[in-house]
Amino acid sequence: MDFDSKRFGIVLKNARMDKKLTQAELAEELDISLSYLKDLEGFRNSPSLELFEKIIRYFNLSADCVVYPKAEDKNSAYEQLQRLLTRCDNDQITVLIATAEAMLSLSEHKSDAR
Repeated sequence: MDFDSKRFGIVLKNARMDKKLTQAELAEELDISLSYLKDLEGFRNSPSLELFEKIIRYFNLSADCVVYPKAEDKNSAYEQLQRLLTRCDNDQITVLIATAEAMLSLSEHKSDAR
């Protein structure tokens, strides 16, 4: 396994742009210098393991997209939900379960009405 700084830079820049953040805003969020962020996005540097983890958590990304770029993305929505669940406390999980049960119950009632 080789760390691909080009792949990481592309993923980082796309994630930043998806959140509509400027480089300066993201650098401040991550507590790094603007020039270092530019180097990361420009493939001129690789992050420390600590920063790599901070970035994938901040953007709720899978590390696999950088570490294993050739692996198939079989069910990214399911995996994204799993990553989000790890950040929830018990009260939040209780609310999510109740919401999912209500949604499923509603769709079952709609199916029965047809």
